[in-house]
Formats: sequence, structure tokens, C-alpha cells
Amino acid sequence: MPPGTRIGRTHESTFRAGHRPGGVSRTVAAIALLTGLLAVAFGVASAAHELAPAYLDPDGKVPGRLIAGTCAALIAVTFILVIIARATTPRRSSRRGVASGGIITFVLAALLLALGVVVGVLFPLGLIRPVVRDEAPVGSDDNMKFGIERVTGTCTDGWNDIDVAGYPGVDSASVCVTTRVAYVTFDSDVAAHTYAGAITSTITGLLEEHADDARAQGDWRTLGTGQWIAFGSEKNMTILQREWGGTLTTVNTTQSSGDDSGDSSGDEAQPS
Repeated sequence: MPPGTRIGRTHESTFRAGHRPGGVSRTVAAIALLTGLLAVAFGVASAAHELAPAYLDPDGKVPGRLIAGTCAALIAVTFILVIIARATTPRRSSRRGVASGGIITFVLAALLLALGVVVGVLFPLGLIRPVVRDEAPVGSDDNMKFGIERVTGTCTDGWNDIDVAGYPGVDSASVCVTTRVAYVTFDSDVAAHTYAGAITSTITGLLEEHADDARAQGDWRTLGTGQWIAFGSEKNMTILQREWGGTLTTVNTTQSSGDDSGDSSGDEAQPS
């Protein structure tokens, strides 16, 4: 060895057979990628459910909050696993690219979840909805009553207008005892969506309460769109649908008034 040469320690790394440095980090990163993919799947389901509930869940049997909650939980697990994967990377190894799959799926799932939540809050009925013909004269109570009377006959006892001052979003409501019909108009489809279940439940309760009365017996329907709901017999509502359009819904009096007591027929009125 030439004079003046410094003798230093030789750094050597000794590994066991079949062992690679950072094995724990790679395992955790793989799990993070798996949970991230699951989060993306639930994120897609959540966004789709909120964007087009009328197509994907017309009966409202799948709770959107459950899908969103599961997605949020998987996002949180993915985030924690990514942190663990990067924290367990060997010191002499670069952390660049570690758990990159988990990071990408984490961001994508978070964006999808945010999209679903925003759409669900701002547009309860979704952005993608079936086109239903609507020619009801909701701008005039007199025209609403006249249109219904063309189908059911004259309301000889007169219409009973209901005070709706305490119900934000409800424009008017009126009942005709003679022909056993009623209608409610709203200022927006959000208000109609909010009150539709309560209105149907109230009607169901009244029919059950007077089940022994012959006038309460029969096959009842609600008809409506995003700005109005009418109630009456199947015959009258079917004819009214031809006049105004809208979607018919069965009022099921076999269920308790506290339950969702209508099954949408999904019928869309065709131009007459």
C-alpha cells in the first residue's frame, strides 16, 4: 500500500438470505394501495349515487350517507398507512415514490367523495334526472283547481285552502272534499323533495284512520313533479297525468303512516 494512504473502515451491508431492506415499508405501501383502490370504488359509487339517484336508486333504499361514510373511513385508513409506509422506509433509502400508489388513490378518492357531498347538499334530487313532461299551471291556484275539476268534476262544496305560512318552500295547498282530491305547489324541487315524504305519510295516516269509511277506500295515487303534488283516486290521477304529465306514485295504506308509504311507478307521461 503506498505511503500516506489512509486506512478507513469498509462499509459493508450483510443481509439474511431472502431478506430485502424496507420490506415492512413495501408491505404497508401495498396495503395502502389496496385500501386506496377500495376508497376510490366507494368514492365513485357515492358520486354516482348523488349525481343520478333517480336512475341508480329510484326507491331510495340505499342510504347515500352509508356509502360516503365508508369511503371516508377507507380514505382515513389509506392516509395512515401511507404515513406508516414512508416512516418505516430505511434511513439510507430515498422516500421518493414510496407508497405513491396509495397517495394517488387517496387524492382521487377524496376528490370523488367531495364531489358526492357537494352535489348531495346542493342538489338533493341529483343533476342527472329523467325528463318528465310537466304542464301543470303551478303559477295560478285558479288554473290548478280548474284543471283538476276538468278531470274530477266540479268541486260543489268549494275548495278548502290550507294555510301554508309555516312551511317554507310551500306556495299553496288546497283540498276538495267533494271529489276527494288535493294538491300542493312548491317554489322549488328541493322543497318538493323535502315535503313529499311527509305529505304521503299524512295522507296514508288519514286513509288508515278512516279505513271503515267507504269514501276512504279505494286505490289512491299521488301525481307530481318537482313543483307540485296532487292526490286522488287512481282513475282521476291517471287521467290528470295525461293532461299535465308527472309521475304516478302508489299510496300504500298497508304500511304505517311513519314509513315511506309510496312506491313510484316510474311512469312518465307521454304527450297526449
